[in-house]
Amino acid sequence: MAVDTIVDFNTVDAFPLFPNCEHIPTREKQQICFQMEMSQHIYASLKEHQLNAKEIVNDTVYVKLKVDNLGKISLSGIKISEKTKILLPNFDSIVKVSLQYLPTLQPAIKRDMPVTTEFTLPIILIN
Repeated sequence: MAVDTIVDFNTVDAFPLFPNCEHIPTREKQQICFQMEMSQHIYASLKEHQLNAKEIVNDTVYVKLKVDNLGKISLSGIKISEKTKILLPNFDSIVKVSLQYLPTLQPAIKRDMPVTTEFTLPIILIN
C-alpha cells in the first residue's frame, strides 16, 4: 500500500512538466514554463467560453491545483471574490473542464520518486 502524501511545490527536486518543458535545463525556467503553459491553457478555455460579465471585472482568482504522482492534474479549490463569482458564475466549472483536456504531465520528483504536489496559480481577469 502506497501512501500518497502531498508535497509542497517549492520543496520538490523537479517540478511537474508539460511535454514541451522537459528539455529546459534549469529548475527555475522549468517552473516558469510550467506556470506559463498552465496559465495559457486556462486563459484559452476562458476565452473559448467568452465569459461576458455585465460589469467590469478586474480581479485575481487563485486556482489551487494538484498534480498527482502519475501526472494527472485536478482542481483542489478556487479562491474567488463574491463579486467575481456573481459576475462569472461558471468560472469554476470552465476551469474543471479545461483541466480534462490537458496532456498527462511528468509528475514532480522528490528524492528520485514521483510525488503528488499542490500549488496555487493566480489567474488575472480583466475585461
